[in-house]
This record gives sequence, C-alpha cells and structure tokens, in this order.
Amino acid sequence: MNVESLCLLGLLRSPDQLESSLKLLTESARAEAEKILSPAKQSAKPELVQRWAKLREREWAELSKEAGDRTGLQLDAIAPAFRLWLASWLVDQHG
Repeated sequence: MNVESLCLLGLLRSPDQLESSLKLLTESARAEAEKILSPAKQSAKPELVQRWAKLREREWAELSKEAGDRTGLQLDAIAPAFRLWLASWLVDQHG
C-alpha cells in the first residue's frame, strides 16, 4: 500500500473522512501518513492533483519495469483494455 497515494486521494476525494480512515492503518503507516498530510493539507487542490498524477506515473513506470524484468512483457505494448488486468495479475502472482 502506498501511504502517500492514500493521503493524496483522501484529501482530494473525502477529506472529511480521511482522519477516521487513518485509524485503520498500522501505527507506523499512520505516522508516515501524518508526516505526509501536514504539508499536503496546506496545498491547493490543483497542486494535490498534480502531485497525485505524478505519483501514479511513477507507480506505473515501476510496475511496467517490474513486469518487463519478471516476464519480458512490456505493459505499454499490451492492449489498453488488458493493461490494468495484467498488472494486477502480475502483482497477485509475484508480489
């Protein structure tokens, strides 16, 4: 689980429910979330959207690289309709 992604998406989609959602995290993940949230709460919504988009781009690049390293498949060469399914399957199969 990516705590930064959870925090950013929580601030963007459900800021009123974010604090109660953080109680579900482990102590260490909650501490990490608090470090991320302190400065993020001061950011404007467009900044949060941009930060979340960049985070998702990095996650996709890492996942694509991992898929290529493990299976020889390049996710960007797969039909768009199957990319997320294949990526999810690879994570389930290989961690």
